[in-house]
Amino acid sequence: MKRLVLPLALILALAGCKRDETPVAAGSGNAQPKKEAARGPRQQPSEAPSGTDVGSKMPEYAAMYLDGSKFDLAARRDKVVLLNVWATWCGPCRYEIPELQAIHDRYAPRGFEVVGVSVDESGIESVKEFVVEQKMTYPVVLDAEGKLANILQTSVLPTSIIVDRTGKVVWKKYGAIFKGDEELDKAIQEAL
Repeated sequence: MKRLVLPLALILALAGCKRDETPVAAGSGNAQPKKEAARGPRQQPSEAPSGTDVGSKMPEYAAMYLDGSKFDLAARRDKVVLLNVWATWCGPCRYEIPELQAIHDRYAPRGFEVVGVSVDESGIESVKEFVVEQKMTYPVVLDAEGKLANILQTSVLPTSIIVDRTGKVVWKKYGAIFKGDEELDKAIQEAL
């Protein structure tokens, strides 16, 4: 039984969550992630970055923290920020929380911050309960309308990006973050 559980968990984590109803705002398309972006920050020199591809400038984004105060990405230029789009019902999202917490704790003293962007539509109280249950100490914002998912043109949960201090996207991933991800660690180190 143990031999079956680990491969099954790994397959679920690699696949990412998708729901029949996309987490993006109503009326938007169900855009699929580009295959190049799923592999990480590599980009062909001849390709010009567009949208939120690695190398492009991150569009403006704001949401509300769970305490009701405003999060504005542009006001966070003093930090390198990893934005992680997730939901409480998403298995791979739950799987990566301990690694996101470890990354946040490891790099926070150097000006790095993980910000969880919940697309849950169940309300702020249920997300707050989940955050406490999972012992998440990094900041979490609620984005039930899926504004960030729309900006990132993704229906895959989790989806994560790193925005450097100049506002440039320096790393992007569709799917769960795993412990020991060397590309992620390199992107953080270079951005700091």
